[in-house]
Amino acid sequence: MKRSKFLVVLLLLAMTSCLDTEETILLNADNSGVYTVKFDLSRMLELAASMNPDAGKEDRVMQKKDTIVYLRDLIDTASSLTADEKRLYKDGKLQVKLDEEKNQMSMTMSTPFKNPADLTIIKNNLPEIISKLKGFEKAAGELEKPGENDEMKMDEKSANPLGEYFTFSASAGKISNTITNVEAFKKLVTADSTFSMMTQMAGMMGDFNYRTIITVPKAAKKFEGPGSTASADKKTISFSTTLAEILEHPEKVSYSVEY
Repeated sequence: MKRSKFLVVLLLLAMTSCLDTEETILLNADNSGVYTVKFDLSRMLELAASMNPDAGKEDRVMQKKDTIVYLRDLIDTASSLTADEKRLYKDGKLQVKLDEEKNQMSMTMSTPFKNPADLTIIKNNLPEIISKLKGFEKAAGELEKPGENDEMKMDEKSANPLGEYFTFSASAGKISNTITNVEAFKKLVTADSTFSMMTQMAGMMGDFNYRTIITVPKAAKKFEGPGSTASADKKTISFSTTLAEILEHPEKVSYSVEY
């Protein structure tokens, strides 16, 4: 597999939530803010290197780069997005950092929002929008050509495999993420091959960690969720969990913050 295509595969695998993930929501006093989600692909890169440590090293330079794709550049010519989607994501960006020699790789997606309603949409759809714009291929240095690499394309569910089982809500003074149907989620985990793959990968690389950090403009009045911690001024609340916890006890990983 060409190296650029391999990088695209890694970026797409990040969307299945089978990597260490850190999600950040920064809220300002006027309810605007920035939504960011970062995937650490380093363990995936280490695993690939350990399985075939000498592959290609003798005839190429190990890559080290910091690439930023600004969604505005892709949106200008996009025909697959609505006018409202273009408005929501035009100031977003995708950043990929890679250091092959150190087996380090990360992907960060972020976009600002003007109000809680926009945050709710962005939180639920940012990976799908970047996929539509071919942002992952652009970041890897090779735009996909029509008819090629069909096996690497994603549909809406693969871009956010847990999304339909959790409801994220944002309004002035409150943010929450709640599982909507525990039994349906458990059945999905048992039957869906995506979750089987995630479990197998966790077995090879160790459990995957998930962290959500919410910073609000004033001290939080109340918060609850997995592994919750708060800063001294109670303006920054963190929730931490793992893939194993999510799959075994999905009802325990909902969170909420009131401020």
